[in-house]
Amino acid sequence: SQVCLGYLTGKLDPMACEMMEPQVEEQYQAGFRRFVFDCSGLTYIGSLGLRLLVGLANKVKREGLVVVCSLTSPVQSVFDLTKVGQVLRTYPTQADAIDAVRTLE
Repeated sequence: SQVCLGYLTGKLDPMACEMMEPQVEEQYQAGFRRFVFDCSGLTYIGSLGLRLLVGLANKVKREGLVVVCSLTSPVQSVFDLTKVGQVLRTYPTQADAIDAVRTLE
């Protein structure tokens, strides 16, 4: 099944989430169930951003996977503090993340 690759850059604040949510929903409606979000350009993620990613992960749980990769240190800190890394798998590189969702049975 196809992998949807998204690049998160700048700040994933409430305004950015508002713009991102319909795009993610559109990909979901189009049949994507495997999502990789590259966070190498992401400097900030707020609670709404986390909720959006976790919500998507729960939505595709039975038939897909949502993973994130290349976390910057401020974003890694948020993941560590909120324990969201227990729900969303994180990978050091985009290639690792894509391999992980591709090999999903």
